[in-house]
Amino acid sequence: MRLINIGPYTGAKSANKDASGRPIIEELIDNMRRRGQLKGVEIDVDTGSTIPSKTDRDDDVLAHISIGVIEKIRHYSALNEYDAIVCRGSLEPGFYAGRQISRIPVAFALHSAVHLASLIGERFSILDLTDPLAHIARRNVVAYGFGDKLASVRRLDCSSIEMGSLLYSRSKKERARDPKVNAILDAAMAQCTAAIEKERADTIIIGCVPLQYLEEEIRERLDQAGYGEIQIISEFAAAVEMAQVMVNMNVRQAPRAYPGDALKAKPEFR
Repeated sequence: MRLINIGPYTGAKSANKDASGRPIIEELIDNMRRRGQLKGVEIDVDTGSTIPSKTDRDDDVLAHISIGVIEKIRHYSALNEYDAIVCRGSLEPGFYAGRQISRIPVAFALHSAVHLASLIGERFSILDLTDPLAHIARRNVVAYGFGDKLASVRRLDCSSIEMGSLLYSRSKKERARDPKVNAILDAAMAQCTAAIEKERADTIIIGCVPLQYLEEEIRERLDQAGYGEIQIISEFAAAVEMAQVMVNMNVRQAPRAYPGDALKAKPEFR
């Protein structure tokens, strides 16, 4: 099986390469491969289109990057080289248009994660970075039909560029010794604990990509605090798994759910 991963954007200094000079998502792919989740699966990486020079990840940026993501989905779905497309990023740029135009299965990160969280539990909380990201995530979850299972969207009030500058340029061992990274883990643990104790979350979804770099450390801290029963879902991993499921079951996004004028069997009414 061959997948193409499309990033939401490129251009920001901290958002391009990891400590080894590879696209940042490669470390998450390596983690999945180490866990045995990618047997027989190849994943190519497209880092995404260039975005305006802006640190905020809000609706303004979402509008800009959606165009680039849509065009990349159109391009890759027409190549006949890939079995499915995986889009990463909590903003879900180009979600509806992408599902309409793609000729092959396309999986989005948050969308996949909330479906998995709903499958295994009753109340999930999303851990993200900033207030705009949290607002967009909540809006998307409600649009996807899972608002009744969303316990909360909790944030660390740290931009993806700020966090990326701490994580992407360091190896895992170097990150473990960095007091700033440990401060981020402390803040993440405080938000997870609040979601569990105050909002009765049974599952934590880890949102923005730099946070997913710390999935194993968050898991370890939850276990040490006695929350071993709390489930953790990484958005990118969920999207990769969802893409594999669609390919293996020979299904893709239903044209009637995302119709265009070319739809042949038009419903009588909506």
